[in-house]
Amino acid sequence: MKYYQKALYDEMTSFYLITCDDEGDKLGRIRSLIGGLVRKARQVIGQEGDDKVRIHQLLQLFYGDWGFHCDPEHYFEAENLYLAYVLETHSGMPVSLGALLLYLADSLKLPLYPVNFPTQLILRAEVDNEVAFIDPWNGHYLSQAHLQKLYEGAFGFGAEISSEELERADVNTLLNRFRQLAKNALIRENRNDAAYRYIASLLRYHPEDPYEIRDRGLVLAQMGCYQAAAEDLQYFVDQCPQDPTSFLLTAQLAELKDHFSELH
Repeated sequence: MKYYQKALYDEMTSFYLITCDDEGDKLGRIRSLIGGLVRKARQVIGQEGDDKVRIHQLLQLFYGDWGFHCDPEHYFEAENLYLAYVLETHSGMPVSLGALLLYLADSLKLPLYPVNFPTQLILRAEVDNEVAFIDPWNGHYLSQAHLQKLYEGAFGFGAEISSEELERADVNTLLNRFRQLAKNALIRENRNDAAYRYIASLLRYHPEDPYEIRDRGLVLAQMGCYQAAAEDLQYFVDQCPQDPTSFLLTAQLAELKDHFSELH
């Protein structure tokens, strides 16, 4: 079965449509911009020839000629997850730039795939039974030694990457990771209405998911809906008592109940 390289891009489109306040007015602009990039890439790179050379050309075009980049000063901001912003400013974060590269790779029939690396999304190119890893932050190739250092930075000295952790990402896992990142960004910026809409859309598919309900509870707490927030957080604690966040939420539950009592 063919790997669906545009899955992350599609999820970002859904994220925009669910959380935007402009009723999807920028969707036409998004389609125009990504379509223009595809046409330019096909003109420069073509759809035939050595894939190693063509992947290198794509990276040069994307990061060099077009100037796509990550802004470390605004790395975690939610705007980096909105396609219109990323396509217009050429600024984003690894997951959004990676999504665009994967979209272009699919359009050019290039063997580029996502990897759910612990620190951030990375890409893997598969050509002639060889694999090379690429950092969507800047388009640079990553050696196994550098990946090992990043892995140890996340899990401690001596921790070793398993081969499975460098395989193509499972699409559902990839999308769930994006969703959590997106929720966290909205919650951190107190964009509560947008966060609530996004979580509500996810709960339509998994209405009893304790983690989605927990996140809804956190948003409701920020919105001042203390009783509803307490019910959601209590549900999570009851369903996932061994989760580390359950211990933290127990204290927060007491505060929410006190707030509700003061108001009534």
